[in-house]
Amino acid sequence: MTEWAGVSKLSLMLETGGPGAEVYANGRNQVAVTVSVKPTDENGSTYYGDISWPNRVNLVDYVSGEKLNWQGREGWCFTDREDRYFHHVPGGGSRAAVEPELADDGTQKFTFYVSCWPGADRKSISAWVETDTGKVYTTTAGSGSFEGKVALDPLVALVHRRSGVNWEYSRTATRYENDTKYVTTEAWNYYLSLDATDNYFVTFSVSGYWSDPGYEGFFACDIKPDSHHKNLYGSYVWYQEPHGSSYDGDGGYGGLIVNFPDGNKWWDYARVYDRPYPEQYLCFTWVHATTGGDGWHIPNGPVHTWRVYFSPVITAWDRYGNTGRFSIDGSGVDSGIELADYS
Repeated sequence: MTEWAGVSKLSLMLETGGPGAEVYANGRNQVAVTVSVKPTDENGSTYYGDISWPNRVNLVDYVSGEKLNWQGREGWCFTDREDRYFHHVPGGGSRAAVEPELADDGTQKFTFYVSCWPGADRKSISAWVETDTGKVYTTTAGSGSFEGKVALDPLVALVHRRSGVNWEYSRTATRYENDTKYVTTEAWNYYLSLDATDNYFVTFSVSGYWSDPGYEGFFACDIKPDSHHKNLYGSYVWYQEPHGSSYDGDGGYGGLIVNFPDGNKWWDYARVYDRPYPEQYLCFTWVHATTGGDGWHIPNGPVHTWRVYFSPVITAWDRYGNTGRFSIDGSGVDSGIELADYS
């Protein structure tokens, strides 16, 4: 039975095809590096068996030969797991394959994903392999015919602020807005997106809202005491991902609003994520609903007092893993939704 004993070819390459790339130093942004090795057996013939990786295939410092941190949290790190959000190379570049590849000539390719943390310095990276017989081959400095490297430069991680995002709003439709016999509803969607031409948000995390069934994302309610409590103001954040499919609803009306079945026998649905590329922005809805008779009734769902609210905190990640944190003061529900930096 043959075993992996030698190497006839060894190289590494960035997914961009160039000699170097930049990486944001936030521990999330990834660039793919592919190691190509043509293994041989004890007779010098091409070896077509499996190579155990990452045990037998690694990335190391070009000068010192020191291994990069495997799935670490400091300096330069690498993994075999692609992050579906943050594997993007600043300035462009194609995406590399995830699974090992076997070429017709016996060359085997292994793709790693490299990231770095704040404080990391410029790094030149080489390939390192160890055969089943224990012999080590590298492309480090002075390694002879296999010598080669890729150079990675850390970029200071971005922190997105209120001044660098878009916060826009527009009137949106509700399913029962034309049924005004008992309730008149007006609704506006607010949209949080990154104000950049070559970058955008890819995922969001939100805290501070009701999660009760039928009230998911409802975070502020103010029912005014005047005119027999006829005026209701409410704010909602549509946090579930993926945004598009989570809020398709019936005919696009995927946001359940003004859910007051007890006493009022009323609920409605807003059209949300009504702009292109829904995964690149976070949608909110602000509602003003009026009713006649003896006004709005409580309790309904989690609403047990006339005025109650959360103040949500939003974390937004861009395609390179940089973050921004924002907040909304739920106490201002009667005048709309205002976005601010979280501090």
